[in-house]
Amino acid sequence: MFAGTKRSCVRLKSLEIKGFKSFADKTVVSFDEGITGIIGPNGCGKSNIIDSIRWVIGEQKISALRSENLEALVFNGSKTRSASGLAEVSLTFENTKNLLPTEFNTVTVTRRFYKNGDSEYRLNDVTCRLKDIHNLFLDTGVSTDSYAIIELGMVDDIIKDKENSRRRMLEQAAGITIYKTRKKEAKNKLDATEQDLARIEDLLFEINNQLKSLESQARKAERFFEIKKEYREVAIELSKASLQGFNTNYKSIIEQQEAAQNTRMQLEAAIATEEAAQEQEKLAFINQERALQLLQQSYNQFLQELRTSENEKNLATQKLHYLREKETGLQEFLQTANGQLNTISDSIEYTQLQLSEEEVKLADMQQLVQQGQSGMEEKRRIFDEKRSGLDAMRGQYQQLQLKQFDAEKKVAVADTSIQNLQRAFQQLSEEKTQRENQLQQLQQESVEKDGLLAEHRVSLQQLQEQHEKTKELIFETQAALEVLRNELNDENRKLDAKRNEYNLLKSLIDSMEGYPDSIKFLHKNPEWNHAAPVLSDIIYVKEDYRTAVENVLEPYLNFYVAANLQEGLQAVQLLDKNQKGKANFFLLEAFAGYSGNVAQPVDTIRALDVVEVDGRYAKLAEYLLGHVFIATQDTALDNAAGSGAVILEKSGKYVKGKYTLSGGSIGLFEGKKIGRAKNLEKLAEEIADQEAVVNLLKSDIHAKHQEVIAFNDQLKEKAIRETEQLINRFTNEVFAAKNRIENLQVAQQNGLQRLNEIEQRLQDEQAAIAATRELLGTLSGEMQQTGASLKSVEADYQQSEQEYNLHVFQLNESNLQLTRQQSKITSLQQELNFKKNQLTDLQQQITNNSALLEESVTAIAESNQHLQNAVALLQEMLKRKEEEEKNLNEADQAFYVLRNAMQDKETALRARVKNKDQVDQQVNALKDQLNELKLQLAGMKERMQVEFKVNLDEIIEEGRKNDTPLEELQASADRMRKRLEK
Repeated sequence: MFAGTKRSCVRLKSLEIKGFKSFADKTVVSFDEGITGIIGPNGCGKSNIIDSIRWVIGEQKISALRSENLEALVFNGSKTRSASGLAEVSLTFENTKNLLPTEFNTVTVTRRFYKNGDSEYRLNDVTCRLKDIHNLFLDTGVSTDSYAIIELGMVDDIIKDKENSRRRMLEQAAGITIYKTRKKEAKNKLDATEQDLARIEDLLFEINNQLKSLESQARKAERFFEIKKEYREVAIELSKASLQGFNTNYKSIIEQQEAAQNTRMQLEAAIATEEAAQEQEKLAFINQERALQLLQQSYNQFLQELRTSENEKNLATQKLHYLREKETGLQEFLQTANGQLNTISDSIEYTQLQLSEEEVKLADMQQLVQQGQSGMEEKRRIFDEKRSGLDAMRGQYQQLQLKQFDAEKKVAVADTSIQNLQRAFQQLSEEKTQRENQLQQLQQESVEKDGLLAEHRVSLQQLQEQHEKTKELIFETQAALEVLRNELNDENRKLDAKRNEYNLLKSLIDSMEGYPDSIKFLHKNPEWNHAAPVLSDIIYVKEDYRTAVENVLEPYLNFYVAANLQEGLQAVQLLDKNQKGKANFFLLEAFAGYSGNVAQPVDTIRALDVVEVDGRYAKLAEYLLGHVFIATQDTALDNAAGSGAVILEKSGKYVKGKYTLSGGSIGLFEGKKIGRAKNLEKLAEEIADQEAVVNLLKSDIHAKHQEVIAFNDQLKEKAIRETEQLINRFTNEVFAAKNRIENLQVAQQNGLQRLNEIEQRLQDEQAAIAATRELLGTLSGEMQQTGASLKSVEADYQQSEQEYNLHVFQLNESNLQLTRQQSKITSLQQELNFKKNQLTDLQQQITNNSALLEESVTAIAESNQHLQNAVALLQEMLKRKEEEEKNLNEADQAFYVLRNAMQDKETALRARVKNKDQVDQQVNALKDQLNELKLQLAGMKERMQVEFKVNLDEIIEEGRKNDTPLEELQASADRMRKRLEK
């Protein structure tokens, strides 16, 4: 069941399943010698055995196990059984030949999964990792994706060669899959190592950059502590100067506060006196206000009575006007009602006459309807008799039809069966002839295909030999291609290193890293010749001597090279104007006539010989390096004694002047500053050369790759596969042709037997249907006679039906006219009753309105008398109103005079209160000033304690060290604080 390499095989001994999918109980499947088969109906769990084997050897893709998640692998229970808590599968192998890399003769692999999510792998009941399982079966062909375990879908993939499945199966069987896996792992490790190597140079540049930044930070830290020391002294002096003014301000504020408090007390006493006097005046004012309110209430009550009288007068006037209009309306109604009474009486007489005439017409119509109903009953009786006879005749005719239909159906079925048998007989005869022809054709094709099969087998052997030779050429070309690729990787690393160095150097030049702020400011300022170079940018030194020359030129590397004195002064003025520090300048015009002549010591080379500089800067270079020589041997120091020359050691270990000697270990960043701009140009040239080398290698690789492609085209794998497919197809066709010949021979025998059977069935069918054909003829004659009688009866029935329907129509018309006449008489009776009721109502209204007219005349007389009394009372009340209004105005004027006087006094009192509030605000402001002074003093103490660990109480009695004004000390302290914050 499990296949390994060609050299060996691993035999499966047993499979143990417990709680996995449908296996609730512990199930053991033993695999003995030979072939073991497991059979069963659909759904019994056969596929679950394959899933369990895949799972135990490490399958991680849950869809390959036909499940949604790992929990679904555990038996979930049923109606009669509880769910399992874990799924466990064990595989046991025989290792008697020590094919597995272990010393045990029997190897058991176990995998468990618990419902809480825990899982484990065990090897011979010892906990292990999934990687250990993979390593155990690495060279045996046993894995989750190997063809040692073949399920139904994989068979189709192999037949269709889906995704080169046949190739993978053969590679696994040949045992080369392990080498491919190891090759892939080794290649991944090599790729990771190459990436790490490519990053080392980048890391070195980053570390160098960080070290230089740290050196700059260290210098800044030293400067910070120096400035902070100066700032401490200035801050202490500023605190002493500030304390001198605190006492004077404090005494002045105390005196102002005492004066303000005295003024406030005087104002409070005056305000209390005036408030007491105003309270007494308010009591008298309130009494007078109450008297005025009582007088006002009495006047308002009288006004209310006056308005009531006016309303009563108006109501009496309106009532009198209403009664007069009512009297006129009643008189007009009585005159109109007499005319309407005569009209209604005449209409009643006309309606009674019309009702009598219509009742006579109704009696005539009722008589006609009764006569029509008697005639309809007679017509209905005759119609029913005709319909009964017709129904009996139709029933007899239908029975004959059924018998005829049954006979026709039997005859038709028999005819159809006979026709089918005849067609089948004819078809079998044709098939017999066709099979004979096919047999001859198949026998001929079989002979031809045997010949073609032999030819293609010879062609396949030739193609395979050519394929092996071409593969050898491909392997040789691929080896050469691999060498070129390794060279390309080396050259690419060199190119990347140079590009990284170029980018880093360019960023240092663009940001002017390592130069003072004044140099950076001038470099970016367009108000002068900001394109003027720095000394370090115009000199290029060979790499071996760069550190030595930089040690000599270190003091001058930050110098600008200006054209003349005017250009230098312009830059100095800019620095002074913007407070950006100092800068140094070489003036080229000053070196125009320079000439230096120092004898070259023995065992040295001139520094100018290892330096590259433009012609216009040659005199400047001669001034700086004309007396500088590089020693090739240590004896050069003795040879240069007294000559005035400066001797450099090649690597920069020492510098020997006329009277001085300096040297020691070489710093990490020495030699990195000089010649940056020139070095950038050199790097650009080197990068271009390196790119040319890389492009040349790429073209060689492309050429080799094209050769491989050409060889691949010559492999003719497609032709081999097509030839193999043709051989398989011809083999299958030959085999199929032989099977078809055998099948046709068997079918020919069966056809002859079928022809004999059909002939016998035709004879039996024809004999059985003869009697039914005679019965069908007899029934047809009876059907013709019965059909003629039925037509005569149907004609009589239709005539009686028409007469009956006509009489029913006439009767319906008479009933309709009778109903209309009854409705007309009912309508006339309703109209007559309505007119009689209308006449009675009109007479009653005349009687009622006559009585109302008499009442209205009496009420008009009473309303006239009441109106006259109301007018007299209203005139008396108007005279009284004038007197009370005069008294109220006099009391109101006296009240307002007293109120105005009190308001003037309250205004004066509010002015005093306002003055008191202003004094209170002044006192509070003085308190705030005192608190602010105290807070300033406390803040100064705290700041001195926090910043400088100085107690202000201890130094407050010490005298000042100078007489510098407070403003100057404060400005100096602010400038130092800003420098510290930078």
